[in-house]
Amino acid sequence: MVSSAPKTSNLTALLQSAPTAGDAKLVRDSTQALSRLRHLNEAEVITLFTPFVPHPPGSPLAKDMDPFEPLGRAIPRQVRHVPYRLDHGMTETHADFLPSSGAIVIVICSPQNVLDHDYRAFERQAKFAHHVTKRVTENRTLADVPVILVLVSNGSASQAQEHGVRDFPTLVMLNEYSIAALTNAARVLFVR
Repeated sequence: MVSSAPKTSNLTALLQSAPTAGDAKLVRDSTQALSRLRHLNEAEVITLFTPFVPHPPGSPLAKDMDPFEPLGRAIPRQVRHVPYRLDHGMTETHADFLPSSGAIVIVICSPQNVLDHDYRAFERQAKFAHHVTKRVTENRTLADVPVILVLVSNGSASQAQEHGVRDFPTLVMLNEYSIAALTNAARVLFVR
């Protein structure tokens, strides 16, 4: 007697097809920045700008560890990890890192737990990202340097935040900044 495989309920099917925690997705790459990033010379350094924000809820990271360190470690290239403060924005110190960059990755992290801590977090980080991009476009020696924006967003503000960075040609989005999500973001950046 042949037994049939158990059928999956509609609810189970929906849950299995729903996005999982830690998903990262490429929203757009209109300037082919990811292709340039993936073909960097071994000696070129990726400058990773990340905001000072609280750890995500339930994070297993030590409190003295930057919550974006897992992203820097997951990137399979030499990374210069440069944090930025939301209340100071871009400084000359940040600008000094640009000329030696082979690629620039800017993280904006504004999920609900960060917005609960600072309701202006998204605007401050977007301002920083715009200043970096302006410096890159004003410097002819940086004309071929890819700039990639990674946006961590969730909740009701997610769509508005995505719209708020619509002028960035390359955007990767995450719904959280757990170790798994940051590792998945590195995969999106480097897996063809």
